[in-house]
Amino acid sequence: MHYGLDVGGTKIELAIFNADFTLSNSWRVATPGDNYQQLLATLAEMVDKADQTTGCEGSVGIGFPGIVDSLGCAVSANIPSINGQPLVADTLKILNRPVGFENDVKAFVLSEANGGAAQSQKNVLGLVLGTGVAGGLCIDGQLFRSKQNVACEFGHIPLPAILQQRYQFPLRQCGCGLLSCVEEYLAGPGLLWMCTHFEAGYTSVPALIKGLQAGESKAQKTFDAYIDCLGCYLAQLTLMYDPDIIVLGGGLSNINELYPPLAAVMKQYLFKGVTPPNVVAPKFGDSSGVRGAAFLGKCAGE
Repeated sequence: MHYGLDVGGTKIELAIFNADFTLSNSWRVATPGDNYQQLLATLAEMVDKADQTTGCEGSVGIGFPGIVDSLGCAVSANIPSINGQPLVADTLKILNRPVGFENDVKAFVLSEANGGAAQSQKNVLGLVLGTGVAGGLCIDGQLFRSKQNVACEFGHIPLPAILQQRYQFPLRQCGCGLLSCVEEYLAGPGLLWMCTHFEAGYTSVPALIKGLQAGESKAQKTFDAYIDCLGCYLAQLTLMYDPDIIVLGGGLSNINELYPPLAAVMKQYLFKGVTPPNVVAPKFGDSSGVRGAAFLGKCAGE
């Protein structure tokens, strides 16, 4: 059996998958984010419960919002207690088995490239549009890894000037310290910010989509601007990575209206002869990240 753990700022989910990665059970507990030792104890308790549930010692993979540096220490903005801590060594010790570690977004991409929406595709680019914007690249089913673990942190490239001028967007300050990162415009909070910028009056994404479906002009204006920015961004990523397919994740990937216009919009920002890749929704939805973590655990135990 294979266990995937998705460790977030507010909750930890453990999911149990069988040999063919079919989900058999899962549960969540609150994340003890301000106590490192308690966090380790919680992970151990959850894995012990999984072992008792399955009657075996399953493989373990962990996805979390951050990275593991070259010394095996964690860096995360969402879980302060693990910063600078030897997370890898401590987890291996407390669980007494091999453990796979990866950024939660990259775990999502790994899942969709292996049995997911991008199955059988050679070069798979994943893009999560949620609270932030981040992604990952899988080549032949394997995650691309870089020297400093910052490859595919493409939520922090600047929005093109042509779009900022077209919509009179201000240069927004990003939490990473840079100005005008695409994350500030394309993440869920960025879409809500656009509602304010265009004086549309919607205070939630579902309200905006409901207005769009009702044919409300302000909803259409806001959504058209968002699609223009997203399509331009995906075209940029296509010129950088030339993927066979792009899989969207995160809360905004559930908006069905995103997908039909993207190819035509992307084409406007690609030079002649370049075909936009298919942009698709994830097969496993919100469970994809924890499934990818379980896949990492399987690989770590082999």
